[in-house]
Amino acid sequence: MKALAGSKAAPLRDDVEIVLAEAVNNIVEHAYDGLSFGALALRISLSRQSLRIDLIDWGRPLPNLAIPTGHAPDPESLSEGGYGWLLIRSLVSTLDYDRHADTNRLSLRFDLR
Repeated sequence: MKALAGSKAAPLRDDVEIVLAEAVNNIVEHAYDGLSFGALALRISLSRQSLRIDLIDWGRPLPNLAIPTGHAPDPESLSEGGYGWLLIRSLVSTLDYDRHADTNRLSLRFDLR
């Protein structure tokens, strides 16, 4: 977050922090659930038009090899979970997922305003 503070992506710091927290939490809770070790690589690139963050892990793939639709849970169920993908989708400009061999790659792009 400190690196973003001095860049043209500074106005996105709060959104980036929320999205990264949700995405990393999903990786820990789902890709590495029950495993004794898990690694995560983070690649960040900044261009004139956008900030791109790639999260790479070697855990389990997303179900159906696709990002969940991100529909909000039924508010009547008082669910604590299920809002992460909806929140991520609402804050990023582009969201992509790819599984290659034993590697997951989640790409998050934020357009600069």
